[in-house]
Amino acid sequence: MGSDDLFHKRKQRLAASLKRNKAKKAPYDRVLIVCEGAKTEPNYFREIRDAYRLNTANIDICGQECASDPLSVVNYAIRKFREDTDYDRVFCVFDRDKHTSFDAAIDKLGQTRLGKDVVFKAITSEPCFEFWLLLHFG
Repeated sequence: MGSDDLFHKRKQRLAASLKRNKAKKAPYDRVLIVCEGAKTEPNYFREIRDAYRLNTANIDICGQECASDPLSVVNYAIRKFREDTDYDRVFCVFDRDKHTSFDAAIDKLGQTRLGKDVVFKAITSEPCFEFWLLLHFG
């Protein structure tokens, strides 16, 4: 009578408690960093990625694939994004230096929309990236 019904209710509760919980943490953003330099900037960002133990599947760092002028960096970032549109953030890293295409690169970056919620920004250094490394580590 009553004890049979009680046992049945316990079984139902046990089955409900074994269901998987829904994910509580949002997945990490997928980031593309395109650098002007072939070694210095990519190595710096790789070291940051390793120091903070960030997942290498979520952060792509490119440097030697594109030319060293700012407009080429922006164009390569756009081309790379169109090949793989899963990126949530795209950053172009280049120096101010005496590049004649600096202003054109900033303008193109501001006018280009990669996706609805995709962040597309420039990270510029003045006078050069190596100077900031000296300040950072000196």
